[in-house]
Amino acid sequence: MSRRTSPRSIPNPVSNLSFMHIMNDGFLASLPLLLPFIQKELGLGLGSIGFLSGALGSAGVVLALPSSAIARRLGGLRVLRIAMLLYSVAFLLTGASSGLVGLGLAFLLASVGFGLFHPIGFALVAHGSASGDVGKKMGNFTAIGDFGRIGFAAAATFLAATFSWRATAFAYGLAPLSLVVLSALFYGRRADSGAGPTKETGPKPRGLRYSADFITAIVTGCLDGLASSALFIFIPFLFIFRGLPAALLGSLSGAFFVGNMLGKVLIGKAIDRLGCFRVFVASELAMALLLVLLSVQTSTVAMAAISILLGAVTKGTVPVINTMVTNAVPDRALYEKAFGIVSFVSGAAGVVAPLALGLIAERFGIVSVFHMSAGLAVLAIAPGAVMGIVRKRSPLSGARR
Repeated sequence: MSRRTSPRSIPNPVSNLSFMHIMNDGFLASLPLLLPFIQKELGLGLGSIGFLSGALGSAGVVLALPSSAIARRLGGLRVLRIAMLLYSVAFLLTGASSGLVGLGLAFLLASVGFGLFHPIGFALVAHGSASGDVGKKMGNFTAIGDFGRIGFAAAATFLAATFSWRATAFAYGLAPLSLVVLSALFYGRRADSGAGPTKETGPKPRGLRYSADFITAIVTGCLDGLASSALFIFIPFLFIFRGLPAALLGSLSGAFFVGNMLGKVLIGKAIDRLGCFRVFVASELAMALLLVLLSVQTSTVAMAAISILLGAVTKGTVPVINTMVTNAVPDRALYEKAFGIVSFVSGAAGVVAPLALGLIAERFGIVSVFHMSAGLAVLAIAPGAVMGIVRKRSPLSGARR
């Protein structure tokens, strides 16, 4: 595909997107890890923690559909820099908050920043993928973000335990602000022209609603989101319940993120060889088993080991869902809208899950969250089975772009 601008005139959009992914996911993982410290000082209940966690994903639901249009209008990198400014302010507001209202506003603002990234990023990766390497590229791209999760998450709880959660929030608020300024100075205006999604051509997305594969991918993403999206919120509270020091929360959560990274890469490669259905079913069953095992463990070493394995199958399903979406949409011009729709539904699950699980934890205890999530993981297999049946019966099941 020809471009008006010479490749030498703009920085590499792939490397820029990868860098932004590291920063985005790193800060996204760090904000919830301040919640155990905030809860202790402000006396919040687990229901309030669930509310804040749900608020963190709420704006992403609203922005999932129009995000690609925003990027086309303003430029991809410019939108991402605006997003970083928003969660920079959110961290600063978190550090200054003294109650649930202020924290709620801060988490909503952060949600706007974080909600802009992934629909745009996934569509860009789909555009650059061939028919035989979608899973691998989705896995590699999603894994890149976990470098930020591992580093920033471990540092966040260490700083919060050593200094205070307020000082940590202020420091994390100033960091994105500095990066935005440096990014603008280094890349300049020309970087934006190579970072947005490709211009739409072809048919309207109206036909997506009639695709059995696409509908199944949406339902699968929703149920998988209910099972897994809130786990990293509640894992630190399980560790605290087991009597582990607060300073270790970031390291143990980091083990979960290490598993995220490894799972996305390995499962992404397995998708292209074994197919979405087999990989997804194996991942969900393993997730259910590991959730039950984690809920009964008391050994720190065992909990860390299980966290790595759980992280692998929990977020390892992200490239599976994204590959389902890519394979279900015959026209590349519809990728932005397709991923926007899936992000909208998955985001809604990400809002509902922490709210519901927070109330369950408050009533029945933190361990019940992991038993409930295990049941949802098993339930998520149902639409995956439908996907497999539809693909086998469809006369076009072997056709790929």
